[in-house]
Amino acid sequence: MMRFWRAGLILLVGLALGVASTALAPRVAGPYLAEVLRGKLEIVEGVVTQKQRHQNRLLLTVVTPQGAVLATFKHRVVEVDQLVDQRDVLTLAVRRFEPFIDDPAIRRVQKQVQADGPPGSEVPPPAGARPKPKGSQ
Repeated sequence: MMRFWRAGLILLVGLALGVASTALAPRVAGPYLAEVLRGKLEIVEGVVTQKQRHQNRLLLTVVTPQGAVLATFKHRVVEVDQLVDQRDVLTLAVRRFEPFIDDPAIRRVQKQVQADGPPGSEVPPPAGARPKPKGSQ
């Protein structure tokens, strides 16, 4: 009788570990794995139309050619909040296109130049870009 109880307990512990590792392993080990092992990622690019900051999360509404996406950031909220503004073009890497995405990987942020902003608020040209000659448009 004691053997069956032990075997059942081992089986339940193994089952629980298997389910937990399947659910948690991609989040924990994903950043450290090569992209080949993580699976194919889809690149989604769109314009940030809304940005809402709550206590411990940041919500970004991104309008893409495929449709609108609500990206929720729960990790690195302060950094993403400082990096991304409304009207920026945001490039995200996601497993598949969905309307609700939690903590997507940000691949690129293109800042929009504000023509009516205060002097000096324009985004500087990328390094290596040649300046325009004076008098040319």
